[in-house]
Amino acid sequence: MPIFSHSIQNPTPCPGSPDLETVVCDCCGGSRTLPLAVLPPVDELALPMHRLGAAALRFEPGAVRFCRCLDCGLVYMNPRLTESAVARFYDTVYAVKGAAQAFESDQRRRTNLYLDQIAALLAVEQPHVLDIGCGAGQFLRAAQERGWRVSGSELSGVAAEKASRLLGVPVFHGDFRQMGFAPGSLDVITLLSVLEHLRAPMDTLRDSAALLKPGGVLMFNVPNPDSWEYRFARLTGQMWRGFIIEHLYYFTPAFLRRCLAELGLDIRVMSSWNPDSRLPNPLRDLRAARAAPPSSPAPGSGGAPAIPAARPVSLPRRLLRQANHYLLDVVSALSEGRQNGGSTSGNALFVWAQKRG
Repeated sequence: MPIFSHSIQNPTPCPGSPDLETVVCDCCGGSRTLPLAVLPPVDELALPMHRLGAAALRFEPGAVRFCRCLDCGLVYMNPRLTESAVARFYDTVYAVKGAAQAFESDQRRRTNLYLDQIAALLAVEQPHVLDIGCGAGQFLRAAQERGWRVSGSELSGVAAEKASRLLGVPVFHGDFRQMGFAPGSLDVITLLSVLEHLRAPMDTLRDSAALLKPGGVLMFNVPNPDSWEYRFARLTGQMWRGFIIEHLYYFTPAFLRRCLAELGLDIRVMSSWNPDSRLPNPLRDLRAARAAPPSSPAPGSGGAPAIPAARPVSLPRRLLRQANHYLLDVVSALSEGRQNGGSTSGNALFVWAQKRG
């Protein structure tokens, strides 16, 4: 069955929430869904960057919801952010000094893991890699240092400009399909923390696979709504921490196996192991919090918006909430397994797939 994105065909605007639209399942076009969660109010979002981006959007409290398609299993936000809302979210966030680092904190260990695994699958010493949604360019910079030929695309104009300065080569601001690459011309395509943000992820997977040479590698990571932490949260009546404002889609291992096989891609590695993950340590976190400088810009400083404050809570409730986070952190870290262990039960899935032929 041909793969294409159904959700962008006829989205329905949401009355009272101009930055939201109601859609069908992007994979199968179905509309039968199982409700999973409701996004909390802006001042209850845990991360400062999420509160900042969400404050720039226009939607009614409780309007953003997450569901699972009963026909194919894809998990998605519905109603979801419109195209203009997604762009405004990222331009708002990346305009704040230090935001790129907040979203793309030191990724050196993970980047080396990604590149080492890609290199092990390729017969090319200096491959041409396209990073779709390259952000501020950290991954491409690491590939560039290995002598790889690099190209990047980025929908945020602010991030694309930063990446261009870092790399010393132009990064395309816009859709990667407008870059002019011929089918079967690229050795590597990466989508690092990208697919979950897109309004048409099925089209992106299909068109990315088409640009790869035979034997080329598609590498990506996505949130996994079949993780141990997701299941634990459901059992204890909590909302899974993976349901956040900028994630429009979520992918289970079973869904990815079916989808990639239909695109002519063989999964070589799929794992939840993350070299940056570690068990929680309250004392370490306390020392880090004391040593960290204030990160929120003052209102109007440098033209940047202030990060909205979180809703105040009592000390006992704050301590209880933190203890719960530590418990979830333990579940998350244990679910990722060991390197080369093959666990797919973590909150994220890292996938290396190779084109047949």
